[in-house]
Amino acid sequence: MLDPIANLNLSFLNHLDKNKTNAIRQLEFLNTFLVTNRCTFGGQPMPSLLKPNFVSRKQTQALIYAVETISTALIKFINLYLNNDEVKEIMNFSNKEDQLFRIDPGYNIPLVISRLDAFLQDYSIKFLEFNCDSPAGHAYSDVMEDGFKKLFHEYDFLDQWEIEYFKRQDRLLNALLTCYNEFRNHSTRLPSKPVIAIVDWDDVSTLSEFYMLQKYFGDKGFKTVVSSPLNIRIKNNGKIFAGDDEVHLIYKRVITGELFYRWDEVDQFIQSIKEGLVCCCNSFRSYIVGNKKVLSVISDPRFQHIYSKEELNVIKKTIPWTKILSDTKETFKNINVHLKDFIIENKDILVLKPANLYGGKDVYLGRETDEKTWSEIMHAHLYDSSWVVQEYVDIPQDIFPEISDDVRLKFKKVNINPFAFLGKYSGTITRVSDNSVINVSAGGGLVPTLCVARKKERLT
Repeated sequence: MLDPIANLNLSFLNHLDKNKTNAIRQLEFLNTFLVTNRCTFGGQPMPSLLKPNFVSRKQTQALIYAVETISTALIKFINLYLNNDEVKEIMNFSNKEDQLFRIDPGYNIPLVISRLDAFLQDYSIKFLEFNCDSPAGHAYSDVMEDGFKKLFHEYDFLDQWEIEYFKRQDRLLNALLTCYNEFRNHSTRLPSKPVIAIVDWDDVSTLSEFYMLQKYFGDKGFKTVVSSPLNIRIKNNGKIFAGDDEVHLIYKRVITGELFYRWDEVDQFIQSIKEGLVCCCNSFRSYIVGNKKVLSVISDPRFQHIYSKEELNVIKKTIPWTKILSDTKETFKNINVHLKDFIIENKDILVLKPANLYGGKDVYLGRETDEKTWSEIMHAHLYDSSWVVQEYVDIPQDIFPEISDDVRLKFKKVNINPFAFLGKYSGTITRVSDNSVINVSAGGGLVPTLCVARKKERLT
């Protein structure tokens, strides 16, 4: 832990410990604020803890550099996949997936919205996976920061600090409109001011975020509707409707992989994008780099000629050793190994995870998995190329308050989740949990990630 941040955390925790009654009241206020502003998950206040994750200016600079450099590498990888048969064979997407990838999004940068999930330890950053298909959290992050900002006037010691706040929803809207304006250059029939449709299933646990975004976009002057992909229809000579509303720009939050289970029911949604009748962000091509196999292939020397020296250096430093699970020979830290035997013999330094699931589902840490289960999981997926094995990365920990009828300080496991819009760093959120697999869906919580500097310093 860096000394200035350690001192700030200590001041914050001491304040909570000495003002327990106030802390209990503040958590109640925060939960009420979240519910009032629709910052909920599964109908309950977004799980949170009464302390932000403070990061320094230099840590933020390191994050910005890593996120933006990796983002350019991911965009290059998408183009590599589209033009390289060997990479296509390794990634092994289905015919239906490839059909979607062949759809030209109508704008230049195919990766519009991403969240690069990572561990941050001092200045060291390790990206564990890339959430590039339909990442959540932008509006949640903004509202949570707003809630904490209202509480901070009770923390006198914070007067010594400059705190940087991000408006991710504003940056998201700008990214969507940038793509729409580029898309519209090829279609004069579209209006200069689009009606936006946020598209996902009606019963997802993140539904509240769509209504938060609907309000924000509406306040900025853009009519926005929330719709299931089942309700997207092509009418009136190629006009696209979500229910009764004509729409021109789709903010796609539905997970691409889930469309395949209802392929015949969402045919008009897909057809409207395929025929270029509506602008859609993210593009289906972003799904390529949301697959965890990309961490293996992006590090493969056979395909690294497409990256700059700067990108190669960041890839080497930030992406842990990752291989597609298979019965092959590989190299681990310059040592040739038979992967199957290596996984069995070294489970305590490895993690097994499915390549294309999300929400922390089916992630197995070797050191927390018994030998029988570990062996069964490996053998069950050894030949289907649908899982990856990754080197275990030590999980950062920090002290957070647990508040009920008292305040208890407890070490929690932490990961950091920076956003990128059109390849540019756009703030971050932190997830906190008692469990090693840190995810809100798996029982974790969210806290703001705030870049801070003493007032004599200057924030970038």
